[in-house]
Amino acid sequence: MIKKLSTGLLLVMVSSANATDDYSKELYEIYCTACHAVATSGAPQAFTSEWDKLVNKGFNTLVNNAINGIGNMPPMGTCTECSAEDLEDIIRYMAQEQKP
Repeated sequence: MIKKLSTGLLLVMVSSANATDDYSKELYEIYCTACHAVATSGAPQAFTSEWDKLVNKGFNTLVNNAINGIGNMPPMGTCTECSAEDLEDIIRYMAQEQKP
């Protein structure tokens, strides 16, 4: 959603509706937790503020990194069944800070 503010700036809001569907959660559990739920892995930890700085670099960059691999992360994060849209949803899901 894009909203125009009174200052003339545009505010782009990323919907997380698709990010919390059961399929995205299942893919996260199967393919992502090995690294994104283990602090010693070096991967950004899911559901933490670590994602803030990554999202600020650009969502397309995050998706492209997931598709092509980056650092120790292999292409597609080993999720051979994932589409680019699935990866987008999983990234949105992991980037949500969970409230205690």
